[in-house]
Amino acid sequence: MKSVSQSFEAASIQPAARNVNDFSAPAEWRSPVIGLCVFAGYYLGAKLGFALTFGPYPVSVLWPPNSILVAALLLTPPRIWWFILLAAFPAHCATQLQSHVPPLMILCWFISNCSEALIGAGLTRYLVRGPIQFTSLRNAGIFCLCVVFTGPFLSSFLDAAFVRWNAWGGGTYWELIRIRFFSNALAALIVVPLIVTWATNGIRVVRRAGRACLLEACVLLLGLLSVSFVVSYKFAPQADSAFLFLTLPFLLWAAVRFGSLGTSTALSIVGFLAIWSGSHGHGPFSGGTAEQNTLSIQIFLIVLSIPMLFLAAVIEERATGENERRESESRFRIVADSAPVLIWMSGVDKLCTFFNKPWLEFTGRSLEQEMGNGWVEGVHPDDLQRCLKIYSEAFDAREAFVMQYRLRRYDGEHRWISDQGVARYDSNGKFSGYIGSCVDVTDLINKDEALREFEERVVLAAEATHHGVWELDTTTNELWMSDKARALFQIDPEARLDMAIVERRVHPDDRALRESAIKQAIETEGDYAIEYRVLLPDGNLRWISGRGRCVTGKHGKGKRLIGVSVDITQQKEAQDLFRLAAEGSHLGVWHWDEVAKTLTWDGATRDMFGVSADAEITIDTFYRALHPDDAERVKQTWLQALELRLPYQIEFRTQRTDGTVRWVDARGQGYYDESGKALWMTGVLFDITDRKEAEFQAQQNREELSHLSRVAAMGELTASIAHELNQPLSGITSNAAAGQRFIDRGKVDLRELHDLLGDIVADGRRAGDVIRGIQSMVKKDVSAHRQTNLNDIVSSVVRMVKPNAMLHSCELGTFLDPDIPTVEGDPVQLQQVLLNLIINAFDAMHATPLSRRKVVIATERAADGVTRVSVRDYGVGIPEEVRERLFEQFFTTKAKGLGMGLSIVRSIVESHGGTIAAENADGGGARFQFSLPACAKASAV
Repeated sequence: MKSVSQSFEAASIQPAARNVNDFSAPAEWRSPVIGLCVFAGYYLGAKLGFALTFGPYPVSVLWPPNSILVAALLLTPPRIWWFILLAAFPAHCATQLQSHVPPLMILCWFISNCSEALIGAGLTRYLVRGPIQFTSLRNAGIFCLCVVFTGPFLSSFLDAAFVRWNAWGGGTYWELIRIRFFSNALAALIVVPLIVTWATNGIRVVRRAGRACLLEACVLLLGLLSVSFVVSYKFAPQADSAFLFLTLPFLLWAAVRFGSLGTSTALSIVGFLAIWSGSHGHGPFSGGTAEQNTLSIQIFLIVLSIPMLFLAAVIEERATGENERRESESRFRIVADSAPVLIWMSGVDKLCTFFNKPWLEFTGRSLEQEMGNGWVEGVHPDDLQRCLKIYSEAFDAREAFVMQYRLRRYDGEHRWISDQGVARYDSNGKFSGYIGSCVDVTDLINKDEALREFEERVVLAAEATHHGVWELDTTTNELWMSDKARALFQIDPEARLDMAIVERRVHPDDRALRESAIKQAIETEGDYAIEYRVLLPDGNLRWISGRGRCVTGKHGKGKRLIGVSVDITQQKEAQDLFRLAAEGSHLGVWHWDEVAKTLTWDGATRDMFGVSADAEITIDTFYRALHPDDAERVKQTWLQALELRLPYQIEFRTQRTDGTVRWVDARGQGYYDESGKALWMTGVLFDITDRKEAEFQAQQNREELSHLSRVAAMGELTASIAHELNQPLSGITSNAAAGQRFIDRGKVDLRELHDLLGDIVADGRRAGDVIRGIQSMVKKDVSAHRQTNLNDIVSSVVRMVKPNAMLHSCELGTFLDPDIPTVEGDPVQLQQVLLNLIINAFDAMHATPLSRRKVVIATERAADGVTRVSVRDYGVGIPEEVRERLFEQFFTTKAKGLGMGLSIVRSIVESHGGTIAAENADGGGARFQFSLPACAKASAV
């Protein structure tokens, strides 16, 4: 029941939720409806005023029409007041004509009534700044001053003057003023609040009120009517005047529970009943003359009404303030609980009175645990005293504060919190405590610490490599330089820095270049890299390489230029010396700037490529000068060197505009920034045309010598070749003779004849293979490399030398690894290698007993991804004094040897990317073995 009545009270004392001028009628009918209401109200008010007149006294106790007109003006905007007055005029004329009042007096009274309404309503609207609401003591005071006192008081002078001027009625001028003033003032106290409160708030409050509140209002109404009826009708004029205040408890009830709406309603009930009973000769106000009774009841009701209106306004103001405070606190709690920060509040005793939901969720504690000083239990012990000191000092000084401390989270981890607090005050400016917000800044602090550590490491690393680090704030022009940077420019460690100090150190011829590079980097928020000279105070001239980058803070604010400087004087001097040395040794020097995409050649390089001294050099100039067969290979090598940060080294041909082809050897080294981005590449060129021509001639000589070696080997294998050819030729002869005999007998077995012819074809092919093998060994042809299985090479050579082995009474053995990978090579040249080694093995065993003469050829896959082939004999071995010279040209241990066989073998093996070696084997004899790299695909498998 209590909560229901409180809600009704809260609803009844709220300001009007809608505009008081917002009527339900359509816009085009709104003004006529208002005019009609004013007309009806004014007319009925006049009738009621006549009815409440003490006869034969000519003046009503209260005159409602004026108050009705004031209420209408207070409820409507001033722009339509003329229409309100115009609507009231017919009603005024109608009532006055019925009372036989002369027309001139009717007009004069309307003028005085309008004056009272305009004065009261105009002053009230001006001071209140809008429609009046009886919800504050200030509004109630303005209403009593303007509507109850000023309007009736000033208009009474005009009203009395009109009466005396028209000689209408009796009484002196001052008597008329007194009579009119009290009548109009009482009407303003009773009628205006009743109309305004019900028009602005009454209907809405009744609709929203609960059943209990309506029941309470009904009980109050019945009680007030009953007591008022008893006091007004049953008590005689001689009764104790204290009985007049029996209605006061009900008026207080109405003021406390229902505010200005209930008070205005209760006062109107008490007032109208008292006036009605007195005008009909009943109650305590009927014992004297009509004038005395009128004055008594007016004074009583005025004295009763004013305090009640003020009391109701005070109660409503406090209730409104309390509701607003509760709503504000409710909104604050909702906002605080939904805010992504931790919020707290404390009172004037420094003890905390509120923590929002995120705080409680962060700490994992209840509100009761955190209240007061309970929150300090979660502060890290190392931070507690400092935290309390900052809080207490700021609290005593009523100053804002910001502090950081570690607060224990629900999982036990202490997190860094940034706490910002400010003093708070109530609406009257009285200090109410502090309010603060906290943010978890652990990640930010960790990032800051990591950033500081990183910056320290960068500075240390830069200084370890003799780089000076500096930073420029482009907004404040403040410059910071590391110790190494200060040393580079010979600036005192304690001196205050700005860009002007550094600019004075820069060589005058290089200042414009440096300023332009820095300005462009700042404007474009990009990088710059330049080399410039500085003139130091000690008189030395030094070369500086400067690199910088412009970095911008969030939202484009806080531009900073960060850079490094390094002394490159020695590098510059070395470059000059190198250029001089290059010019003296006919080397070509070139430089490629990857950032600017520019290529620079010296005079020697231009001569090598056949480019004139005044021609512009670009990367396309270089590409056009390449031989078409080498262009793509050079481009790929160039790009690979830049991307993989590898040294650039390649031999290629150039083709001049006159068609001349030259061979060059190009070498270069790239330079990169900290991120690995290529900056530039510098290198040299050698003209190796003469060397290449000599190598080509030597290659031709080697191939000619290799051919002669193969022919010589074929000469040594004459017996073996004859044996190889004799077998298939003998088979062909025998099979042909057998076929003739079958034909001569006349009995031909076609199947047997077919078999004989098949054997003849097979033997012919075998003989052809032997002849083609000999041709391939002795012909002069360009080598053709392809994937080759060394097991096949060994097998073919063994078949070739097998007859020769028999002639030397030598046993041939093989140990072939079936899993060896293929190699990239020329099969003919590889056969020549094996053939030479096997023939040498035969020759090495001429003094070896027949039972021990044996040659073993083996293949195997080595652990390093190569294929190894070995030829082992059981001869006398290799003397130590000749082992180092075995593969030299024209060195031999044979009486009739030329000394070219093993040299050719080594040349062939090395041309295939392999190696060859010789050693004495365990158990006697020697072992020659060579290794070849496996094919890329094969090694991958």
